[in-house]
Amino acid sequence: MSTQDLFLSPDERYDVWVVKAAERPHLLEVHSDETKNDADPPLTDGCDIPGWRHEQLGMNNNSQHLEGILESIGPGSTLLRRESMFPVFSNKTPWDDLRRQLLQEPVQTPQRFAYNQLQGALHPDFERENWPAIIDGCTECWPAMETCRFQNLLHKYGHLEWRFSDTHGETMRLDTYQKYITGLEGQSDDAPLAIYDSQFHHDERAALLDEYQVPSCFDTDLFDYLSDDDSDESSQRPPYRWILIGPSRSGTGLHVDPVGTHAWVTLVEGCKRWILFAPETDRNKIHMRDPQIPSSIWFHKYYPEVLKQVEQEGRITYVEVLQRPGETVYVPAGWPHLVLNLDLSVAITQNYATEYPSTAALWSEINKAEPALARRFQAAIQKTRPDLLHDNTLTAQL
Repeated sequence: MSTQDLFLSPDERYDVWVVKAAERPHLLEVHSDETKNDADPPLTDGCDIPGWRHEQLGMNNNSQHLEGILESIGPGSTLLRRESMFPVFSNKTPWDDLRRQLLQEPVQTPQRFAYNQLQGALHPDFERENWPAIIDGCTECWPAMETCRFQNLLHKYGHLEWRFSDTHGETMRLDTYQKYITGLEGQSDDAPLAIYDSQFHHDERAALLDEYQVPSCFDTDLFDYLSDDDSDESSQRPPYRWILIGPSRSGTGLHVDPVGTHAWVTLVEGCKRWILFAPETDRNKIHMRDPQIPSSIWFHKYYPEVLKQVEQEGRITYVEVLQRPGETVYVPAGWPHLVLNLDLSVAITQNYATEYPSTAALWSEINKAEPALARRFQAAIQKTRPDLLHDNTLTAQL
């Protein structure tokens, strides 16, 4: 294997920089003199943007740091980054400690269901109650459990561009991404880039749609009625299905899924740690911010504080999940949640809309986020599901 296969070229480093800049544009405004710290190892790959490590490491004028290089690497480190490039020091890092903690089975976890007991149920009880759940057995007939493993995706689709967000259009070839996450740049990031591709069905990767099936208990989607108005599905609804790929320490910060939708997330490979908070939770108490705090930083910095609040005050309702391959997590509408990859992970997910917790609440969320979509949704419901108009609030809105 040549060095060209192992290390990012200047063009590939630029591709990483472009995606990083699009992912966290607010960090572009941080000047390099604000982030300089003598304890930082050199950035040999040149992919960083001003402020990227500054934000992740929590360094500011009020921070108190140890003197010297030992602050940044080895057992004395306050950072999460994996310092495999400094083998002279201990391999134990704060990330190792955090990962070991998060690999323990959580105490406060949602109920687990067998998929074969849910088949034929249009709206399982957990959906009607709008409460998280774990489902086992959805993937027994999924070729995707093999074909969507990272190395297989890399072999077949490494030459293709993959998206990292629906809020920007920046992409990167999968083979470039593989170099990034296995090289110095990705391994020294506390919160590496992760792929969130909702457009895979527009090129040869569309074959992946035949590799898995929507679990039957999630197969009722009110957004499906929009297709009666226009054959162009993408113009009628926001992105709703994704392939997710990310190395350890990557993930998704605290957020609520868009336009009042529920979601299911099935893990193909790796391991994920989740925490989900009830809709009525005070966002300030759980440090839900915009821009999002990277999930690795949230777990490192705020997780102990939140658990302490729960113990002392008992006012925060939450559940946690340690997700393994083949397991499906149900995410109810309106629940803030955060996900952290503990290993290189690949997952398949889809958002969908139902009349639970209420059609009025769903319509309200759609109208707040996308008024044009809300008008089309109104028309579709009036035409195809008039039975839902028993909701007095929705009737008044319509």
